[in-house]
Amino acid sequence: MKNFIFAYILFALLLTVNAAPFQLNKRAITFGPCNTTDLGDLLNVKLGIDPPESEQNELFDVSGNLTKYDITKNQTFLFISYRGKDGYLLSSPKIRYFNYSTKVGNPFNISVSVPTPELPDSYLLKVAVGDPAYDPTLAFPFFACVTNLAFF
Repeated sequence: MKNFIFAYILFALLLTVNAAPFQLNKRAITFGPCNTTDLGDLLNVKLGIDPPESEQNELFDVSGNLTKYDITKNQTFLFISYRGKDGYLLSSPKIRYFNYSTKVGNPFNISVSVPTPELPDSYLLKVAVGDPAYDPTLAFPFFACVTNLAFF
């Protein structure tokens, strides 16, 4: 009987220890500024599935209040990208254009569904708002940007 109790306790302990690392990988994403030198405007990002699941569609609900630039219909865009720890792209960035205009200081909201690539244990998720009129010399002229902080 003592051996059975010992084996049961050992089995329960093993299951608990093995499950602990997986709980850390499933924590919700926390977003913060993309760049510490030029903060720009911050965005509020809510995910449909938090954290995102590999190779599933993910709903992004992005809102905020831009303080320097207007949103121009069919010109201002939402940018979403997934990168690995080494900075390599996990898939091509997703770009969705705003279907309405709004002036500086007015709140905005955009909801988009994009496919999630196959995700490694650690990755960087970047969500930004940009407009080519902001700086035509830049490939991705962002004036509002956030990135996740939880996975590195």
